[in-house]
Amino acid sequence: MVVSLAGRRSDELATEISYVWGTVAPILGVMVSEGLIDKAKLEFFCIPAYGPSGNDLREITQEECSLSITERWAHDPASGMDIALLTPNRTATLRAAFEQIIVQHFGEIMDEFVRTVEKHLSL
Repeated sequence: MVVSLAGRRSDELATEISYVWGTVAPILGVMVSEGLIDKAKLEFFCIPAYGPSGNDLREITQEECSLSITERWAHDPASGMDIALLTPNRTATLRAAFEQIIVQHFGEIMDEFVRTVEKHLSL
């Protein structure tokens, strides 16, 4: 069986996962400054995300005893890519990952979020 999930290569919590939030947070900040979303809503916005490290996965599966890890690979989807190719993929990835929670918290702003991401990433 192959299991693919977002995680982090390091045991440090503020690594790859913060990179994703580090992309979403400034976009939402731009949207506040442009009057597209309410600042108070942004201040109470929380993305409950946790990306386990390889060691975390190993410990969890050993405690659970229902799976065993025979191989573990870490892949950076952006490695070796031209930024021109990466931007559309990043936009689609951000939309897929965050649309439900953003719409639930801020309302139907996803199309504007995507436009802001595309504008911000093209700079």
